[in-house]
Amino acid sequence: MPFRLSLAAAVLASLSLSVLAMPTNLVANTASLQRRGAEGEPFTCPDPSSTSAAKEALLKAGAQSVDIAIAMLENGCAFTADFSAGNNKVNDAAELGVYRNNWHMLRTYCDHFKNTTAADWLKVGSQVHNDVGIATKCQRQLWDTLGETKFFGLQRGGVSNPGAGPEYGEYVKKYDNFCQADGGQHMSDGMAVYWNVASM
Repeated sequence: MPFRLSLAAAVLASLSLSVLAMPTNLVANTASLQRRGAEGEPFTCPDPSSTSAAKEALLKAGAQSVDIAIAMLENGCAFTADFSAGNNKVNDAAELGVYRNNWHMLRTYCDHFKNTTAADWLKVGSQVHNDVGIATKCQRQLWDTLGETKFFGLQRGGVSNPGAGPEYGEYVKKYDNFCQADGGQHMSDGMAVYWNVASM
């Protein structure tokens, strides 16, 4: 009897070690495959109706194809601010809203946030993070005021590294081309596309 118990204990211990030895990213990898296909390959989002509704909300707020493209690049199928306010950055570097614009851009070029300071990024900036209407209004104003080159430079690299903009802009154009393909149906359907864009 003691031998049988010892044998059983050894088997259980072996199984436990096997489980512990499994790669911890296994579930994440599986989820990733469910979320997207290969780079540049259109795929249906896990909850296509929610993705479509989120796109429609942006369009209703005044978003254009380039805005949908940026939202897709930054948030995947969510089309909402799928990260905590600031994205682990603070003050003017804080990233806010579905288009992930930094607080410097928003308070400098969006009328909604004029006369605010860098320190207001969370107290006031949370408005753009939680309201796609405000986010889209500011996004349109930033794009129209800055123009494509300066917008991408400030959006991607901030004040300190505007030279990061061109590469980011090329990726946005790929997403934008997808949005406008097939008669523009991807502007509002439950599909997305993915490219591995390096984070800043």
